[in-house]
Amino acid sequence: MTDMASYQSGEADVGQRPALDLGAFVGDLTIEDDAPSDDVSLEGLEQELEDCKTDDVVATILSKGTKLRDYTKDVENNLRKIELDSIEDYIKESDNLVSLHDQIRDCDTILSQMETLLSGFQTEIGSISSDIKILQEKSMDMGLKLKNRKVAESKLAKFVEDIIVPPRMIDIIVDGEVNEEYMRTLEILSKKLKFVEVDPMVKTSKALTDVQPELERLRQKAVSKKLYALRKP
Repeated sequence: MTDMASYQSGEADVGQRPALDLGAFVGDLTIEDDAPSDDVSLEGLEQELEDCKTDDVVATILSKGTKLRDYTKDVENNLRKIELDSIEDYIKESDNLVSLHDQIRDCDTILSQMETLLSGFQTEIGSISSDIKILQEKSMDMGLKLKNRKVAESKLAKFVEDIIVPPRMIDIIVDGEVNEEYMRTLEILSKKLKFVEVDPMVKTSKALTDVQPELERLRQKAVSKKLYALRKP
């Protein structure tokens, strides 16, 4: 509030201020002996100040005799103070920064260990995947072999059933009476005889050498028995 009042008072006295001697003000600006002459030039400064004298703030500063060098030093001092305050704040927080640095380093160590662990898991998973693939291939191969074995077993069972001569058949044809059971047994014998004569697999089978003599003996017995039955009065 005091500054505002002073400023308003200054505005009220604008018309009463003595005329500013800009030439004298420029003349007050001195250059330090050690300042490089190439970097400092006052050319045009008086004209710029003349253009700015209508600005109330600039006019107030100039009318009070405030020097630009002093103003610059004040700004530099403020900046230096802010810099020192920042350094002090940094020093105060140094312990926290060191602790934060240690925590970040610990996190990096943990992340590195996790990366190594996950890499090991990935390798193991790849090995397990390879083993599963091998097992799948073996399973498919075993399934195919089992299927082929079942087909072969079915054909072999049918082959054995068609070529084998059960003891019951021998008893009926050799010693049995001529009745319905006897006639059904002859039909079975006829199918077996046709099977060994027509099927090429049977002709190349070693089992034929064991079965064929028995089938032939049963055929002859059946014929003789039929002839005997026809001769009976």
